[in-house]
Amino acid sequence: MKIDQYIFDAKTLVRQQHSGVLSTHSQSVAGYPFGSVVPFYMTPEGNLVTYISQIAQHTRNIKGNPKVSVTIFDTLQDDSQANGRVTFLGDAELVEDAHITEQYLALFPRAKAYKKTHDFSFYQIKAERIRYIGGFGKIFWINKENWLTGSAESDWQQVSSGIIEHMNEDHQEAMALIVEDQFGIQAEQLVMLSAFYEGAHIQADEKIVYLPFEKPCLNAQAVREQLVAATHAARANLSPAVVNE
Repeated sequence: MKIDQYIFDAKTLVRQQHSGVLSTHSQSVAGYPFGSVVPFYMTPEGNLVTYISQIAQHTRNIKGNPKVSVTIFDTLQDDSQANGRVTFLGDAELVEDAHITEQYLALFPRAKAYKKTHDFSFYQIKAERIRYIGGFGKIFWINKENWLTGSAESDWQQVSSGIIEHMNEDHQEAMALIVEDQFGIQAEQLVMLSAFYEGAHIQADEKIVYLPFEKPCLNAQAVREQLVAATHAARANLSPAVVNE
C-alpha cells in the first residue's frame, strides 16, 4: 500500500507525542463536549490506546456515547497556529489484549501502579477519520482506509518482537550512537521498546525517545535498512573531523 507523505508525517507526529486532549460527549451537561488530557499510544495499525479510570468523567462519558476525538500537537513548539497537529476521530471501546497491555506499560511504566489504586482499564479508539494540519496551507482529511496500515508481513507483532530482541541483544553500540547523534544523549543503558512502521521508541537511561524513520517500513528488512542507515549517519556525524595538513 502506498502511504502518502502527509499521512506519514501525521503518523510521525502522533508517535512522537504521548498525550492529547480527549473530547467526549458530556453526560452531565447535555450537548457540550468535555475535554481532558490523557496519555495514549498508537497501535501498529493506527488506532489509539489509552488507560483510564472507570470513575473518571471521560470514561463515564464514553459509556454513554463512544464517539470521541483526540487532539494531538507538539507541546514544545511556540506557534500553535503554524505547527502540525492531528485531530483523531473514532469510536472508543473497552479492550483486553495482552500485547496492548505489554506495549503500553513499556512506554508508560508508571501506569503499572495505577491498577492498585483505581479501577483502570484499556480503551482502544478505532480510527474513523483524521484531520491533519501540517502548517499553513497543509490541511488534509484522512479516511480510515488510508490511515490504517497493513503489513507486508503476516504478523507485525511477531516481526516487531524479533526486531526489538535483535537490537537489544546485538546492537547496543548502534543504539547508543543513534541516540547520541539524534538526541544528544549519552546513555549508559539503552533498551528498544517498540518498532512500528514509522519508527521506534528507545529508552535511554530514564528517558524515552522516539526515532522516526525516513519512510514507512512495511517489513523487517525495511526497518533494518533504516536502522543501519541511521547508525552509519551517526558514526559519520560523531567521528572527529579529519584535518588535512
